[in-house]
Amino acid sequence: MGRKSKRLHVPANTEQKIQHLPGRFYKAGIYARLSVKRDEKNDSIDVQVEIAKKFVEDWNAAHADKIQVVDCYKDLGKTGTSFERDEFKRLMQDVRLGDVNCVIVKDLSRFGRNYLEAGNYIDKIFPFLGVRFIAVADGYDTGIDENHTHQMTTEIKNLVNDMYAKDFSARARLSLEQRRQEGSYVGGPPPYGYKAVWEGKIRRLEPDEKTAEIVKSIYNKFVETESYKAVADYLNGNRINPPSVYHKSGEVLCPPDLPYKGWDKGYVEVLLKNETYTGRLVQGKISISPEKERKQTGEEQWIIKEQAHIPLVEMELFQRAESTWKKIQKKSANRKRSITKCPIGENIFEDVLFCGVCGRKMTRHSHVRNYADGSKRRVEEYFCQNATNTKTDLCQSPNYIAKNQLTEILFSLLETEFTLCLKRQREYEKKGREILAAKKRDLESELQALQREKRTFEGQDSLAYMAYRRGEMTSEELAAGKLQRKTRLQELSDKEAETQETIQEWEKKEKVFLSAVRALIRFKGEKVFTKELVAALIERICIFPGKRLEVVFSFEDAFWKVGAAE
Repeated sequence: MGRKSKRLHVPANTEQKIQHLPGRFYKAGIYARLSVKRDEKNDSIDVQVEIAKKFVEDWNAAHADKIQVVDCYKDLGKTGTSFERDEFKRLMQDVRLGDVNCVIVKDLSRFGRNYLEAGNYIDKIFPFLGVRFIAVADGYDTGIDENHTHQMTTEIKNLVNDMYAKDFSARARLSLEQRRQEGSYVGGPPPYGYKAVWEGKIRRLEPDEKTAEIVKSIYNKFVETESYKAVADYLNGNRINPPSVYHKSGEVLCPPDLPYKGWDKGYVEVLLKNETYTGRLVQGKISISPEKERKQTGEEQWIIKEQAHIPLVEMELFQRAESTWKKIQKKSANRKRSITKCPIGENIFEDVLFCGVCGRKMTRHSHVRNYADGSKRRVEEYFCQNATNTKTDLCQSPNYIAKNQLTEILFSLLETEFTLCLKRQREYEKKGREILAAKKRDLESELQALQREKRTFEGQDSLAYMAYRRGEMTSEELAAGKLQRKTRLQELSDKEAETQETIQEWEKKEKVFLSAVRALIRFKGEKVFTKELVAALIERICIFPGKRLEVVFSFEDAFWKVGAAE
């Protein structure tokens, strides 16, 4: 005979006349959810919590079983179609730890509007974990003994909630499309230079008297200089707040006593390509699925409204700017074609070269230089972007160095630093092997200790279960112990994998060190840098203004010990 269900649908406000096991104690977590971010509805978060608390108060007054509210979990601005909610996850963590064994909600729709997932929690997960589930307004309580008719009721309610969520989503999309057709601006913050105002049910864009002229100056400056960076430098030089800061503070200019977060050429480019400034409103380029995934839409799905608002930029000026950025695109494409004829080499200093002033990685700039005889040659240099970026004053002096200058200085340093090594290769190989082998032995000992500790935990689940069956521990203690062991085993496994990876790295270092010593001999005659040679010998290079260098060698300590031994 199949197991008889022990849950019952109980009509609301109906007195219960069912016998209960006396003295049972429940630790309850009240869960409340609201899909809007602003808690302004009658069905607010606090109202949901108060309804649940009143139910607990009435229950305790009338029953031998007692319920104590241990915590409240509130998800504000979270959709019911997904269970990826921060407070719900916290509730489930407390359930697994045994801190909560009763979940109370105002009604099933507050718990979730996804039919399958809500039913899975109520009918499978909660019973497995020994958790009582109560939906107050629906009169639903899995702790009441009776027949199994509640299951059909729950499935119907969850299905209705699921259909409601999908229907609401479809109606919301239709409403959004209708508003776009009417020329209403349905985006978030209005584009820089505009403010959004309501005209009845239509949200219109109007010029912002504080920033409208700045937008015009951006277009004029771009047409004049033909450079995104020049425009950004102009804005940053005048400490004009970027759109993100202006929308929050309402301040056009950054006060001298506050840190300045400036413009970059990327946002300048976006602004210059925005047709909104001509009075043309193009909406619907991005669609958002019920699961909150964003994706680009085809042009046929865009909704375009001509003369939707007052333009900030005359069409002639916008077209001149468009012609300018298309010219920039064409130049960029030509540079890419030049690269195929004169390919760019490997960035051999990519991982080790830093600005000595601000610590930022140096950026490589590479371009093809044309000579009078028709030949082409690639020229490379490294520079700190902070030194050329007007958004920040971390580097106030230009900081750059050409690749050929950098390699010449490094050749000289290497010859000076490793003179003894170049003469006594065998001694350096031997010492390097000893240092690396000692490190590897330490790591292997650490790995063996981790593996021994893992073995002590493995198999303890079955021992704990036997103790539970003998009555030596409660189900809560069993669940908590299992979770703790699982967590510790995961930590040990992660540490074991990390240690094994480190051992492999040191094995590679041994090969790299030996190859580096041999490479130094080869390098002495050839003077050719490769990325492998740089990685083998150099840990970090810091570049300072005036082309001053500080170099940290990877195996300098090992080389020094060999030299000091003689």
